[in-house]
Amino acid sequence: MRDEDEQVRYLDDLMTVFEEEGVDTVFWFSFAGYAHPHRPSGGPDRDLASYGIVEVYADDAEGAVPASARTYPGMPWEPKKAFHALAERYRRPGRR
Repeated sequence: MRDEDEQVRYLDDLMTVFEEEGVDTVFWFSFAGYAHPHRPSGGPDRDLASYGIVEVYADDAEGAVPASARTYPGMPWEPKKAFHALAERYRRPGRR
């Protein structure tokens, strides 16, 4: 079952520890799992095995967000909740 909130909890747990220890900046280790495309309907959703913070669409993915309606039109991916959570942490006041 898809649970993007679990990835966000993991990210938040790690970032909290890093911030408490004075780490200035971190990078999430996987932006996109191109070998693990998200299939909203039909076929296995291999994105479930991806650490990527964006879901990549297979060319033949039924139910995928149309390119014209994506956050970044023309890109074959759409941000996951973890993408937005990481961006929000870096928008916080007091960050260098």
